[in-house]
Amino acid sequence: MRRGMKRTGLLAATLAFALSAGCVVSVGTGSGSPGLVPVPMPSGPYVVTQGKRLVVAVGPVNVPGYITRAATIMDSTMNSANISSADWKASVLEWQIPQVVTENVRRLFAPYGIEVAPHPQGRNADYRIAVDLRVFEVSTFDVLETRGRWVLYGPGGTSPMMERDIAFSTHLHEPGDAGTKDAMSRALADLTRGIVKDCGGVLGIR
Repeated sequence: MRRGMKRTGLLAATLAFALSAGCVVSVGTGSGSPGLVPVPMPSGPYVVTQGKRLVVAVGPVNVPGYITRAATIMDSTMNSANISSADWKASVLEWQIPQVVTENVRRLFAPYGIEVAPHPQGRNADYRIAVDLRVFEVSTFDVLETRGRWVLYGPGGTSPMMERDIAFSTHLHEPGDAGTKDAMSRALADLTRGIVKDCGGVLGIR
């Protein structure tokens, strides 16, 4: 388990460094591996905030059971030869999805001078967005199905201020891993754009 935590931590730290530099990143699993891609940085103009900035925390971002199970298999299996390619591909989504959702929200809020931090680092944030993805996989019709719910919490993080169900489909532009990761990236982009739009009134933006 400890080896798996170290592996995940190293991957997450590498991604966090790339994201903090504002780079266009592909959250891949290795050389030549297709990865999830955040939304492009908005072109601006950006709000210049004087004094304390509004802070929004993102998390937890829960992933579907098949991803959690695959990550558990990765962490508990000593011999990597015994891990299926399907479990390997699914396991990395456990950290890719929360990282990209958080980065998407950060980029979309950036023009409004709002600071975004991953939960629980942002435990003292003014607001918190939690996401629960219950379905996030490709159906037999080459369509990525996304189902779940997201919640906006206010100061203190106890009572929901806003709740929305997630239910939409994203068509694959091409078959295979590259097409799946592209569809996942587009689905997470649509999800986070919807979150930012719906939260705009509460956070004082339009």
